[in-house]
Amino acid sequence: MEPNQWDTVAESYDEVKHVPAGLAETATLTAVMPDLAGKSVLDVGSGTGYYARLFRHLGAARVVGVDAAAQMIRRARSIDKFEGLSIDYQHYDAAEMPVLGAFDVISAVWLFGNIAGAAELSAVAGRLRANLAADWMLVALFPNPEVDYESPPEYGKYGLTYTPTRLVADRQAVTVRFLTVPPVEFEGYFWRPGVVEEILRKAGFADIERHATKVPPSAVAEYGPQFWAELLANPHFAVITAHAGGSDDR
Repeated sequence: MEPNQWDTVAESYDEVKHVPAGLAETATLTAVMPDLAGKSVLDVGSGTGYYARLFRHLGAARVVGVDAAAQMIRRARSIDKFEGLSIDYQHYDAAEMPVLGAFDVISAVWLFGNIAGAAELSAVAGRLRANLAADWMLVALFPNPEVDYESPPEYGKYGLTYTPTRLVADRQAVTVRFLTVPPVEFEGYFWRPGVVEEILRKAGFADIERHATKVPPSAVAEYGPQFWAELLANPHFAVITAHAGGSDDR
């Protein structure tokens, strides 16, 4: 992974959650979450803690956030000190993360899109499985492997653009630019269809399922149904869930 690019945008990164694309992202992710009341959640690639805080507000008893970018962790801890949510933020690369517990839910938002190769993705998947309690759930959001590059939607109206830069083995490198003030720009990867799922299976995950993109009713009311049609037909992100097998041999 390349944490340095995230260190440079730590102060403004939360703004990307408030553009229209971010509203759909949050709605889709939360729609597939189980009831978090009293549960433990590990948020890997937690950034400045946007989802970690959301999980606490949804009732999670324990939330741990992990990120490879030191500035992201500092920003998250600063916000937590102000809000008093008692979230534990840890500075680790996901591929080298130790066992921090047996969590009921692990979230990985955009994590897979920032991994530069299949070997590293396999290592990350193994560390995720090692931290997940038997039969519990991984929720992952990552760049949509089936996005239509030939006729992509006009994502600009949703608050972002992406520019394909180079094809690298089994993934397409892109430059993503969120049209916030100031803009947030970073490099990411769209994996070839099936790669992520196969690596998760080899790491011990099962029941892998992709979920439909959602838009919150308030955003439909604000922008109108037609506004969202392109994004729903060809979303830039995918959300999958997977469950750990019965063995807790970590």
